[in-house]
Amino acid sequence: MTEPVEAYVLIHGAHHGAWVWDPLVPHLGLPALAVDLPGRGDPATLRTLTIAGCAEDVIAQIERAGLQRVAVVGHSLAGSVAWTVAAQAPDLVVGLVGIAAVFPPAGKGATDLWPAGLRWMPRVKLALRRGGTRAPVTMSDRNARRRLANDFDEDQTSWLLAHLGPESAGLTTSRVPQLELAPDLRRGYALCRSDMALPVARQRAQADGIRAPIVEMPTGHDPMVSAPQMLARVLDDLTAGWSYDRL
Repeated sequence: MTEPVEAYVLIHGAHHGAWVWDPLVPHLGLPALAVDLPGRGDPATLRTLTIAGCAEDVIAQIERAGLQRVAVVGHSLAGSVAWTVAAQAPDLVVGLVGIAAVFPPAGKGATDLWPAGLRWMPRVKLALRRGGTRAPVTMSDRNARRRLANDFDEDQTSWLLAHLGPESAGLTTSRVPQLELAPDLRRGYALCRSDMALPVARQRAQADGIRAPIVEMPTGHDPMVSAPQMLARVLDDLTAGWSYDRL
């Protein structure tokens, strides 16, 4: 029996929380489960967090919600978490969508996506921080304005800055498991042309890496805040007709 997608599962990126999807959810054509990754407001958990641990937690949240056919949407660094959820739970996940997302190959992590001669830079930068490699990562207001809020109005910017929090270095340093995506997994990618956090060329490479069709948006890195209605249309159009064939 062929059954359609019943809900989106929305996975926020680094420094964000489930709250970042609030402007988007009312405009979506399907119900949505916006999850919090572990460690929001808990620095001790952030010190030990990994992509695999995040994926395990998200799968548990999907199961607790009683969902059986979902489209997993990963934003930014959480693309790696969304990829892992899709690879580990093919019986639950019909499709995978990235929004300015990173999708490391099997067995790799975000630092492996840097050019070969520069991969040492993020590792060294993390190691030299006060507290060492495992200390949670913070983002200054200045960087947030430049990298995340370049297409926001001032109200949107103030709202974002009031909510951003520290993030686990593990989202950058840990690796996705040695698994493969199911051949029949549906895929899509929302590319943000004015993104100041993940350059357009790198976004295209991420989409190509999972063989996902691209829909371009004239937005910055957080379109769920700056252009929620536009992003809702993109997601609904990408996932229209996605279904799961059950034996």
